[in-house]
Amino acid sequence: MAVKRLSFILAVAVAGLCHAGIEERDALDFLDYVTGPLPAAEEKEWWNIGGTQHGIFAKRYSIAFAGYAAAAIGMRGDAETTNRVGRILDNCVQRMLRRDAWAYSQSKSYWGKKPWAPDPCYRENVMYTGHLLQLLAFYEWFTHDRKYWEMGFDFVWKADQKVHYTVQRLIDVTVEQMRENPSGGVTCEPGLLFFPCNNHPHYAFCLFSRLGHGDWSADAAKWEAWALAHYPSPMMGGGALKLVYHVRTGMFYPRGNPGLDGWSTLWYEAWARDRATALDLWKSAAAKIDWRIYADPSDAVSGHGCCDPQPVSAAVSAAFLSAAARACDDPETAARLEGPLDAKYLVHRNGHVYLNLNRDWRIGATAMRFTSLALENGSSFRHLAIGR
Repeated sequence: MAVKRLSFILAVAVAGLCHAGIEERDALDFLDYVTGPLPAAEEKEWWNIGGTQHGIFAKRYSIAFAGYAAAAIGMRGDAETTNRVGRILDNCVQRMLRRDAWAYSQSKSYWGKKPWAPDPCYRENVMYTGHLLQLLAFYEWFTHDRKYWEMGFDFVWKADQKVHYTVQRLIDVTVEQMRENPSGGVTCEPGLLFFPCNNHPHYAFCLFSRLGHGDWSADAAKWEAWALAHYPSPMMGGGALKLVYHVRTGMFYPRGNPGLDGWSTLWYEAWARDRATALDLWKSAAAKIDWRIYADPSDAVSGHGCCDPQPVSAAVSAAFLSAAARACDDPETAARLEGPLDAKYLVHRNGHVYLNLNRDWRIGATAMRFTSLALENGSSFRHLAIGR
């Protein structure tokens, strides 16, 4: 017990030193830079990630997490900060609309042969549409600009082939699927239903409700009840939540993953009807953490990833878990994760501060670390969207 307590004290001390090296204004500087227009060489250095974009290292995730981190910081900012956050969010939306962020959806194994092609949003693909909805909700919240509602946006497949959407249409096609599906969820890859992905449209709906656009509480209740009855307690361990549900066979992948637990509980806490339920889920997730691999977190991929068989490193998982711990009132666990992560990977380089991890997750994990910092400093996604 004494050794465990000493390890915790050392982790907190290291985290405290590293926190002194992360200022929220520096975090915004990095997010503003990396999401905005970049010279060709810098664009390649930061955004040549994700290969075919079918996996967990795809651009859409890093784009979305960068926007969410900016929103977390902006909740407590002055007018200048709010303006910067609005610009970052618009940068993120524009990056999400680029063909390279959604062209994967048009492959033959996804929806390229469907009659609605090249529409990337019409069915399934909540791993893209959910994030786009949440970014659009944050954008309107911080800017009060309704351009995406009123003028909409285009998915340009070819110069003479584009698909036009408005925010309302994106909401409508998402909600229609929720109401068609007995679970109340929307699938990601064809026929695969993930817990973390479905948090994002529901969080977006909470914000849109506060902005006066509608009420989707019944849809949230339906999904929440089904998800909580089916995802917890994977038979093969690995985490608190089962990785994925295969709709056609009615079977779950019977193993969890700590990074997926962090991703899931961070955003579930933000919209859960009863926050106590989310906190209990986090306690289950925290109890599953194998602290042996986080004492000196490696950036080498290993173990099971949330799009198995694509593994996620312990360093990346630590960034997700620490943000979830902050959201769920568990600062001790957060500090214990952040201390070794910051000590090993946090750098100040070329005028920017970030986690110098593998390029595929450098932006995304850094954004999660900034999110954790903002939550530590008093931000709350839940308070923003629900008010309690």
